Amino acid sequence: MIPRDYITEWRERAPWSEDFQVEQDMVISRALVEIFSEPVLAGALAFRGGTAFYKLYLTPPARYSEDIDLVQIEPGPAGPLMDGVRSVLDPWLGAARWKQSQGRVTFGYRFQSEDVPAMRLRLKVEINTREHFAVLGFTKRPFSVESRWYSGRADISTFELDELLATKMRALYQRRKGRDLFDLAMGLEDERSDSGRIAAAFRGYMDRESTPVTRAMFERNLAGKIGDARFNADMSALLRPRFEWCPEEAAQKVSEQLISLLPGDPWKGGTAA
Repeated sequence: MIPRDYITEWRERAPWSEDFQVEQDMVISRALVEIFSEPVLAGALAFRGGTAFYKLYLTPPARYSEDIDLVQIEPGPAGPLMDGVRSVLDPWLGAARWKQSQGRVTFGYRFQSEDVPAMRLRLKVEINTREHFAVLGFTKRPFSVESRWYSGRADISTFELDELLATKMRALYQRRKGRDLFDLAMGLEDERSDSGRIAAAFRGYMDRESTPVTRAMFERNLAGKIGDARFNADMSALLRPRFEWCPEEAAQKVSEQLISLLPGDPWKGGTAA
């Protein structure tokens, strides 16, 4: 899809070992500019998730990410947003497969890589149409793409860094993916992050779901994941070349700096979740 020498040049911004990963990163970057240059979409959507964390706050990225996660800022019909996404992405990615379910709309784009033999790559764009709030408020971050393949810039609506990390904290509790622990640990190393604000925002999200989480509940939950091979293997293909991480050390950091701030007594051990 993209000439190989353009992909090679882009590796300075996307330091992945495989060309197809660099190519997909270029596609993601262009898609973000296209989406947030469209007035209706720019005013209605906010960018969050791991890709937002690494595209807008922590560069160069420490891990590979491949999806675009968006949130509908205000309640309203999803139709105009669906039309808007297709209008800016279909002309150069082809028609998307899409589905609408309770609380979300998902677009799936498929395209061929420049590898020989070519690989079938995917771009997933998902809009959460259920959560219309930001605990710490929305913000805008400048984002630009400069390459011989495509150049453009946009101001991207997103969340404060601490709130992005709070949603990562929620994801770590609710699902079983090592990338959530990794992202939290990386975020805590950033001097702009504030553990107290992250923990407070996490509590705000869980209270909205009427599922408050105590310190002991989270510690038990995390203990049950650290020894899980699938949880730890989630990061095996995502790490930046020559970048190492230790799940146990990351868990200790997150426990000491974030989970310890949650209400209640520490977990006393026993059967992990």
